[in-house]
Amino acid sequence: MKGDRKRIKSQFCKGHTPWNKGLTLESEETESDSTPQIPRTVTRMSAEDFSLVTKSRLDGTGLSTPDCEGISTSVRLLRPTAASMQDLKQESSKDDLEGMRLVDNEKVAEAWNTALRLHRSTSTDCDDPQLQIAKERKWGACWKVTLKCVVCDFTAPEMKLYKEIKTGKPGPNPAAPNVGLALGLQDTPIGNTRARLLMANMDIPPPCRSSMQRTSNKVAIAVTELNTQDMAEKVELVKEVNRKRGTEPCEMNIAMDGRYNSTTIASRKKPGQNASQAIGIACETVTDKKFIIGASFQNKLCWTGAWLKGKGMDVKCPGGHPDCTANMSAFAPFSEFNMGEDIGNQLALQGVLIKYATTDGDSKSAEGIDQALKVLDPMWKVQRLADPTHLAQGQFRQCYRADFNPDMFPGTTRTQKLEAKKVLSQDVKARCSLILKELMKDHAGDMKALRSILPRVLEATLKCYSGDCSRCAWYSVVCRGGVTNSWWQRSMFLGCNKITHFNMDDNDKHLLNEILKMKLSVEVVEQMKLYTDTQKCEAVNRSMSISLPKNVNFSRNMIGRASSTIHRLNNGPGTSAIDKCQNSGVELSSRAVRSLEQMDKEAAYHKEYQKSPSVVKRKLVQHGSKISEHLKSKLSDKQRGDYKKGQLDPVPCFSKQADHSYSKK
Repeated sequence: MKGDRKRIKSQFCKGHTPWNKGLTLESEETESDSTPQIPRTVTRMSAEDFSLVTKSRLDGTGLSTPDCEGISTSVRLLRPTAASMQDLKQESSKDDLEGMRLVDNEKVAEAWNTALRLHRSTSTDCDDPQLQIAKERKWGACWKVTLKCVVCDFTAPEMKLYKEIKTGKPGPNPAAPNVGLALGLQDTPIGNTRARLLMANMDIPPPCRSSMQRTSNKVAIAVTELNTQDMAEKVELVKEVNRKRGTEPCEMNIAMDGRYNSTTIASRKKPGQNASQAIGIACETVTDKKFIIGASFQNKLCWTGAWLKGKGMDVKCPGGHPDCTANMSAFAPFSEFNMGEDIGNQLALQGVLIKYATTDGDSKSAEGIDQALKVLDPMWKVQRLADPTHLAQGQFRQCYRADFNPDMFPGTTRTQKLEAKKVLSQDVKARCSLILKELMKDHAGDMKALRSILPRVLEATLKCYSGDCSRCAWYSVVCRGGVTNSWWQRSMFLGCNKITHFNMDDNDKHLLNEILKMKLSVEVVEQMKLYTDTQKCEAVNRSMSISLPKNVNFSRNMIGRASSTIHRLNNGPGTSAIDKCQNSGVELSSRAVRSLEQMDKEAAYHKEYQKSPSVVKRKLVQHGSKISEHLKSKLSDKQRGDYKKGQLDPVPCFSKQADHSYSKK
């Protein structure tokens, strides 16, 4: 309420000067008490009187004017003057100068040398100068300082301890470290608020959040333009690879997937979808690099629009006000069809025709690409290919949900039978993937040969699970039917859990046969004839979580952060950082460039190392040993987890509370 706040006592006192931070002006010496006091008045000065006052200030005689008729004995200047040495001491105390600072080594040396040269030319009587910081001014994460000599009254002009970016535009030039900080934050999960907290923990006075946000907005636009140009260059690289192979340069194959900033689609507390931002990615499958050549962004968030609505203004997003960051309505559902159409339009501008598009079974992005490319070639048809990895995951889900006979699985309790059912689901997924991989390797994608052998492979695999390995040596691909070389011994899941048979009836065989057809039927294999997957897109989605965590909303700079991630994945972390800095006018030192180049080498080595056969084999062995150790500890440990869903909550009499497989029965 008004009046509750404490008033500044010196605000309305006589002689208070707000422009001089409350310091009272020097007045002429008062006469003796016996001298009658003449009331002071303030009158407007003439040009002659003002020149006299200015001369007296330059001579250091104070603000008093000569006694003359019609002129007051005290005159107030209406403009602030330069701060004196006393003001410098009061503005920058010892406490203000403590702590760490981000400064440029060259600029620090230049500032001290400049101050010493000026001191030598102006203060000839001071033989032993001792310079120290009299005043400092923050400029984002950088600093400007004013040096003084404690022996004499010398004060150097304000100097910058940072390098600038020459923009050629009116106004001050931006500091290079401020722009570099904004560029670096785009490749991290933290934003400006956490960056300020990090700098404060390092004993560095953090910059203002509003200035950091303005810099981030400008940097995001520049990075988005740089990434768009870089993706266009990657398309030209793929065209050149096609020319060397003797194929049509403009025809390409891609893999597509979408990523949402939410772990769940539906929401319990708000209408519509839970996600508010979505990103569609297209990766080429022609080269081993698998470059990202297209991206589509859908954003429902607008910070400015939400702020205006909170103030009672009737605005609508998207496009209902300036600087709107949303490109779709808050209640419109996300559409991967529209993402595919947007990516198709981007590629059509470069004359690219997509022949095969590999997607998962959740979206219609391939149809969106096909719709967009009709403008370039009305008779063109984009063929959609299935993703083997997503099909394998679907196999696991369907097998785990299948209504098998409980007597089919070994074990005496319901928990043990459910655990064995999970083991079977994992084994079916792994076995079908291995069979398909070996068939593709042996027949090199020859669909005619695969059509003739797949029915017998499917029959032999079903008989093997029912306990009959008589045909495994010829058609099972992964099982030889012997004692030591059978799939029951080779399998990581069946062997570790010591499962040697399943008691299947006719209904169980029918269900398992339908599940095996999800990966081993002729119709499905024809949809995977190139054996391409969307694992690169999934890797991009995981990398997006670095710049765009799903528990944080970057409403204004979502596109810039996503573009920064795409550029980093296409070029490597070190090369990408160098290109972004050069594009923004930031000059990196040779030592920083060497460190970034070393990061590129480490990233490339790590990728090759993870793909090496020895590492892949070691990971499989470690995974199998973990399963064995888990089973041993489970048998030896009699204690069980005490977690059970809603075990202490009241349950209605007409409802049966669901149990978990890991709860105590």
